Amino acid sequence: MLGVVALNFGGPDSLAAVEPFLRNLFADPDVIQLGWARPVQPLLARLIARRRAAFSRAAYAQIGGCSPIRDESTAQVQAMVRAMTAAGVAARPYLAMSYWHPFPPETAAAMQADGITQALLLPLHPHRSRTTSGSAFRSIEAALAGIATARIDGYATAPGYIEALCDRISEASGQLPELERATAPVLFSAHGLPADYIRRGDPYLDDIRSTVAAVTRRLSLQSRSQLAFQSRVGRQRWLAPSTEEALDALAAAGHRAVVVVPVSFTGEHLETLQEIDILYRERAAARGIVNFARTRAVGCHPAFISELAALLISAARARGWV
Repeated sequence: MLGVVALNFGGPDSLAAVEPFLRNLFADPDVIQLGWARPVQPLLARLIARRRAAFSRAAYAQIGGCSPIRDESTAQVQAMVRAMTAAGVAARPYLAMSYWHPFPPETAAAMQADGITQALLLPLHPHRSRTTSGSAFRSIEAALAGIATARIDGYATAPGYIEALCDRISEASGQLPELERATAPVLFSAHGLPADYIRRGDPYLDDIRSTVAAVTRRLSLQSRSQLAFQSRVGRQRWLAPSTEEALDALAAAGHRAVVVVPVSFTGEHLETLQEIDILYRERAAARGIVNFARTRAVGCHPAFISELAALLISAARARGWV
């Protein structure tokens, strides 16, 4: 029997879960890459999580006290399986989260109980990175020992994904005053990474740039298109410019409208609902950007779901499973 496993970070399902979620996140050696200091990472993760917990709980409180990621990711994988079924390929949907329930061992136990013998693994991260899909693949494949697996590893320029992003941008642009719609900058905001990770060969930045270039061409954005990075943690040098710096520069250049595109997020997260919708919106308004439109995540956009279903079916056929 064939299973489809959607992979994502996970998120706290209550304010009480925020600190242990952070502890799990910072303990991941693929996310926080300490090199020779790896043996002290569990202790460091506890210290960082304890220090950041109050700040993070306050942020989650602003969006209802929990993350929407589990419900949204579940809806996405269920939609993929429905699309596969409509195309004649039967499968069962599963979700595995890296840092909060359901953890990979929980998902693996459910799949074994259901008699799954083959599993298609699809990260809800379009852009390849050791810190996201790389870490998720390692965790779920270890948990699924005895079940044959196949990966869908990155889809930064897949046509359905690009179509969904373009639709979301057009929808958000429609929220601006009519005179601003054709000229407002389109600021793609991707989750940041330490610059050292890219220098060591992580493909994330190249994938992000490929997505932005594809959307820019399709919508003929030309110089209106800009890329920035959000969610910096710690004192390392991260990818630049930051989204805050980019917004400040747009305001200083006289722009009074902007469309912000959370390009590396396929579902709504704390980073979209709180960081962009509240913090960045307030920052932009304080600097004179009075018309601030944020695109919705691609979520269950039909073109996106159809694309993922097609990728899954192709991977299953390549292994001779269907």
